[in-house]
Amino acid sequence: MKRILQILLLCTVLVGSTNANAQTKEHQVALLLPLYLDSAYDAADAYKYGKGFPKQSIPALEFYIGAQYALDSLQKEGKKLKVHVIDYKAAAHQPSALFALPLFDSIDLILAPASGTDYLQIATLAQQKNIPFVSATYPNDGGVRNNPNVLIANAKLNTHLQATYNYVLRNHGTSKVFYVRRKNANDDRVAEVFTSLNASSNGPVMKMETVILNDVMTTADLKAKLDTLRENVILAGSLDENFGRNLLMAASTLPKNIKLTIVGMPTWESIRELSKSEVRAMPVIHSTSFFNNPSVTLGTNFEEAYRKRTYSRPTDVAFKGYELTWTFVNLLLKYDDQLMKHLDDESFNLVTDYDFKPITWSKGSATPDYYENKRVYLVKRLNGVVTRVN
Repeated sequence: MKRILQILLLCTVLVGSTNANAQTKEHQVALLLPLYLDSAYDAADAYKYGKGFPKQSIPALEFYIGAQYALDSLQKEGKKLKVHVIDYKAAAHQPSALFALPLFDSIDLILAPASGTDYLQIATLAQQKNIPFVSATYPNDGGVRNNPNVLIANAKLNTHLQATYNYVLRNHGTSKVFYVRRKNANDDRVAEVFTSLNASSNGPVMKMETVILNDVMTTADLKAKLDTLRENVILAGSLDENFGRNLLMAASTLPKNIKLTIVGMPTWESIRELSKSEVRAMPVIHSTSFFNNPSVTLGTNFEEAYRKRTYSRPTDVAFKGYELTWTFVNLLLKYDDQLMKHLDDESFNLVTDYDFKPITWSKGSATPDYYENKRVYLVKRLNGVVTRVN
């Protein structure tokens, strides 16, 4: 494990130094990742995890490997590019310290899976240095305003909820819809959005029966409400992953004569229980901003390459690293400092399509506060097959 981290540190120096006769400018990209490499070693430089691997480093490492696959492809095409991989959880490179680095006077593009305070500081850095910043995974604007350099790739929650509501209304509007949630403030906020979307001057557009459940529910809790004579739809109104897991497991043991579709939240894409045999037999639908279709050649090739490098199956995070790096680095190489004016160029999209829209909170403002990807996919999981349904 220590050797793997040492190789990764070496790669942060070597990756991306390529040349092409057709290009004169060497563009520079900063890949900012929460790798936590410092914390993997003690004061004596001894690796602390034995034969294991630090869990907090895994998502960033997966994103990095996906990005590296894209960079390898660019290198084979002879593109001229310098990539700086920075562990922003290292003491010397925390986001607040990056402002002082002369390097960022030369950076042309920032890609980062970041959230919370880290995201805000990177956004501020992008604003001050006038660098396009692709926020890879955070479905939130974090209060960012007057910052047209920020690109939110993972659509915000309200965008996901709008797409989810539209899907249920269009495809299951006449079914028996049960809106299941917990009784707490977090679920109240989600319910407020659905209530607003379902409101009209004539009353609710779609009939939904609200069912309050505990964090841990039983099959009996669900069975008491469901109808054996018509199709039932369970719409989960909670972002909590544990609630989602418990709901899926409780539903998986319902009698087979109950026709059931479960519609979940965008947070469900990381729930491992979706791959369990008893859950796979149920149609489960949830939203996502990234659609990794393993049935297409590109998705298959990426999975094979990832397995060869890591001896494991690529996660959605790895595919995000691959797609976003490929798309935005290519846009940078094509348009240079005019990248932000060509977000509608789809020629470098792989599997996922994006629809970046300028978001302006102040009426009359000519400057977008940020750009948000408004393209949301609804995917259906059934018997191990993932398909788009919108």
